[in-house]
Amino acid sequence: MGFKTITHNKLTWVNIDQIDDDARKHLAERYAFHPLDLEDVEADQHTPKIDAYKEYLFIVLQFPQWDTTDRAIVAQEIDMFIGDNFLITIQKNKSKELKNFFYRCMNNDSLRNDWMSQNSGYLLYELVESLFHSTRPILNNLGKNISNLEQKIFSGNQQSGAILELGMHRRNVLTFRRILDPERQIISSLYNYQKPFLGPELHIYFEDITDYLNNLWSIVNTYKDTIDGIHVTVESLLKRRANKIITVLTVIQTVFTPPALYAAIYGMNVNLPYAQHPSVIWWSMGIITVFSIILMIILQRRRWL
Repeated sequence: MGFKTITHNKLTWVNIDQIDDDARKHLAERYAFHPLDLEDVEADQHTPKIDAYKEYLFIVLQFPQWDTTDRAIVAQEIDMFIGDNFLITIQKNKSKELKNFFYRCMNNDSLRNDWMSQNSGYLLYELVESLFHSTRPILNNLGKNISNLEQKIFSGNQQSGAILELGMHRRNVLTFRRILDPERQIISSLYNYQKPFLGPELHIYFEDITDYLNNLWSIVNTYKDTIDGIHVTVESLLKRRANKIITVLTVIQTVFTPPALYAAIYGMNVNLPYAQHPSVIWWSMGIITVFSIILMIILQRRRWL
């Protein structure tokens, strides 16, 4: 069976962790949901949205989740149907956090009485607030990794490993922002739906979630600015290193061009000047060598080497 149910004070919470035949049958027989919403539930992933109907709301939310295998932040989608006296949560892929909240509510009488003592709108608030608060450790860990990378970069380590790590953190920051931005709009728009289960008394609760999301948004924007600054710094350091290498190679070529030219001339099998006077040739080679050494000393004093 792909779903479990909690009922308390005429309020029902159905959690579906797998869309199988039992879950489809339960949704079809117990509720009159629009076919397009059921198609959305079957689909892989959607952008966050709210579809409003007379008897219920269909809500698609996404939450940042840490993928340990790829060391990346991914979007965890949860679809929700909410109406009078019921809340249905549907996981597109396994959500450890939602599962923990559901079973805590099922097994803890005090928590169940707290979350489900009012209407479905309050249960929605408690669930969404808990899910978003569970993302804070991900953001804190991301900030810690960015800080460590910043110290590594400015300590002079611009190796390929550090650059790849920079790219990974930059991707994670952008993913977190991409997930979080529409959620702020979705949560704040809940005030506009005049439903019995979303009465004016709940506005202050959803405003609290909106404030929390705005706080997360400010933090992740700070991380983005930091990552962008590190990225510019790394590019500048790499360009400086490349320019220094090119400068050294140019100086080496300049210093050794006269001896190379002299060797090329006297390496030709033709009648060369002073070919019958070895002493002249050795003197000229010595002069060129001294000239090259003096040129190298001058370039070194000017800090071109």
